[in-house]
Order: sequence, then C-alpha cells, then structure tokens
Amino acid sequence: MIPIVVVSLIVMIILGVPICFAIGLSGFLGIYFGSTLDLYIVVQRFISGINSFSLMAVPLFILGGAIMDKAGISKRIVGFAAALFSWLRGGLSICCVAANMIFAGISGSGAAAVSAIGGITAPAMKEKGYKPGFVAALIGGAGSLGPVIPPSVDMIVFASITGLSVGRMFMGGILPGFVIGLCLMIFCYIYARVNNIDYGGKFEPKKAVIALKESIWALIMPFIVIGGVICGIFTATEAGVVACIYGLIVGAFIYKELKWKDIIPLFKQATENTCQVMMIIGASTIYGYIFSLANVGDIICNFILSLTSSTTMIMLLTAGFMVFIGCFMESLAAMPIILPIVYPLLQSMGANMTQFGVMFCLCTVLGGLTPPVGIYLFLSMSIAKARIQEVVPYLLVVVGIILAVIITAAFVPGLTSFLPNLIMGPA
Repeated sequence: MIPIVVVSLIVMIILGVPICFAIGLSGFLGIYFGSTLDLYIVVQRFISGINSFSLMAVPLFILGGAIMDKAGISKRIVGFAAALFSWLRGGLSICCVAANMIFAGISGSGAAAVSAIGGITAPAMKEKGYKPGFVAALIGGAGSLGPVIPPSVDMIVFASITGLSVGRMFMGGILPGFVIGLCLMIFCYIYARVNNIDYGGKFEPKKAVIALKESIWALIMPFIVIGGVICGIFTATEAGVVACIYGLIVGAFIYKELKWKDIIPLFKQATENTCQVMMIIGASTIYGYIFSLANVGDIICNFILSLTSSTTMIMLLTAGFMVFIGCFMESLAAMPIILPIVYPLLQSMGANMTQFGVMFCLCTVLGGLTPPVGIYLFLSMSIAKARIQEVVPYLLVVVGIILAVIITAAFVPGLTSFLPNLIMGPA
C-alpha cells in the first residue's frame, strides 16, 4: 500500500496536480489497489479529519484577514510602523518587518501578510533603491511570521491534531517571532548601510503621535484577540468571530473604507481560501490512516530511537525532516501525516510539547519560503517582480535566521516556554 501511495503522489506532483488532489487521489489509489478495505473509508476519514471544533477558527481567521486588508487596517499599520522607523537607516524595510509583525497578530496567515503588507511596501522599497531580489526575500520572510506570532492558523491546526492548548501555543510563539523579526530588522539595517540607501534623517514625535491616533483601532486588535484567548474569555474559534466582527465595525463605521458591495467578494475570497486549506487537511488524514494500517509510525519511531534517545535530538531530527518535506508539500498537508507518528513518541519521553509545537510551526515557515512549493516565496516574487536568481542570495540569509531560531529553541526551552509558564502556569 505504501509504495503505491508514495509513487502515485510523486508522479502527480511532477505532473503539476494541485497538492490537495494529489494527496487525496494517491491515498485513494493506495486503499483501492493495496488493500481490501471498502472505499467509503476514504470519505469517512476525509470528513473526520476536518470535523474539529478547533479547526472552525481557520475559516474565521482567513475571513478576518481578508476584512482587515479591505477595511484599511493594513494600510494604517504600515503608516504607524513608518512613523516609528522611517528615520532609521533602512527604515522603510524595517517598517515592512514591523508592519508584518503587527499584522501577524491580527490575521494568523502568512500568505495574507505577504499580500497585504508586501503589496503596500514593495513599490516604495524599490523606489528607495532596494534590489527586487532583496525586496522579495524580505517581504516573504517577514510575512512568514504569520504562522509564528499569534493568532496562528498553523498553531490552531497543530493543537487540533495533538490536543495541546491553543493558548499555550500562542504564548510560545511570541518570543521566537519577535527574535526573528528583530534579526530581520538588523539585516535590513546592514543591507541599507552597505548599499548607502534609505536614510530618512531624524525621528519626528509629532508624526508618530498622529500615526498612532489614526491606527489605534488597528493596533489594539491583537490585544483583544490574543488576550481574550489567553485569559480564557473566549476560545480560539470564538476569537476568530471577534476578529471578523471587530474588523467589519472598524472598516465600515470608523475608517469607512469597507462598503456593502465589498462584503460578498470578501466572503467569496475567504471561502475559496478556506476550501483549499480544508481540502488539504482532510486529504492528509487519509495518509495518517494508511500509515497507521501499515504500522509506519512504529517503524519510524524505532528507527529514530536507534539513532538517539535524546529528546532534543529527536526534535531536531523531526524539524529537519519537516523542513525537507515542506519543500515539496504544503505545511498544513504535512502536519496530519507527520504529527501522529512523532508526537506520541516525544510525549511518552516527557518532552516539552509546547517547545516542540512551536519548533514544528517554525519549520512550516521554512516550507513556505523554499521551492518548489514555497507559497510565500513565489507570492513575494510576484509582488516584487523579482526572478528566483535575484532572490536566492538574500533568501539564504532569511532562511538562515529562521533556522538559527529553530536550533536555539531546541537547546533553550525558555524561548518557547517562558511566556506560557509565566502567564498560564507550568503545563
């Protein structure tokens, strides 16, 4: 059964079949030709894979991200970040990173951040003298903070599969996300200084205050959404509802940029994106079922334990494998396949599961930045109008920063556990 599944998946990916259909069809072929099971099991597993209360938050945050962009919230976030950082050397690119960090605390989606913030900042950066390759690498790397800084769609999916607390996952992602953002800002400063571009002069407090007043409704939203989940006021799913309602009210009645005619296109766009995500998750659970039938989990666990008995090394091996798989498969598709195999092993060894969960989600970021899938990479390239040859040198720096944070998180548990333990108590 496994050879049929693997070979058919590889063939379909090479032929360019959309990943959700490639996963679902290869799973179907594996069960049809490699077992005597009734085919209704494919539908049953697909439905059970997406039948999760936690996953209800996914379409809500996707819709929330679309509303934020149309409501003028992303534009005001960029304006506030520009008022704070434009006076620095490399201020415009630093502004791009800062705006993405704030937007990540609203949308939970890397693709939404790349599109919303990148679409605003990329033309201005190119006018300032930034090379298209640098612009594409930066907005892709900064936008990829969406799955790390809460609320994160990837973390919600991880928690739905493993049963881990969404609130602890959210808290665990804050420090790594800020470290990555800070390192990207330093990279921006060095690039601008070496190329002698983008130096605005001096900080103007008056402009910062004006920008703060204009963007205050956008800036308090992450505190409402994330704070509500952490304090137990509402669940992650209910937080998605709050985000959508808040965005509609702010966009329609405060900023007055969201019109009634925009509502139906927004729902249509969000529905299309949600269907893509849910189809990937549902199709991937068929793989999990096939792997359990073939006892793949025990085989892989025994192989890993034959290499090392260190929980840290097992987490790093899993991270490396996830990075590799992420080059060829959507991260949300890989989660339901890999997690049921590795998560129980680490749990039985007494590993820090918040630490592992955040590391795992950091690895999904790299999958979005590396070809041939690389949704963040190719989206940012289209926005910046850059070729892959131009992007690679700068992308290597961005990927190196994220890899360094993943390795640090493996050896310094406090990076991912300090805030959850401080605010929510030890697990």
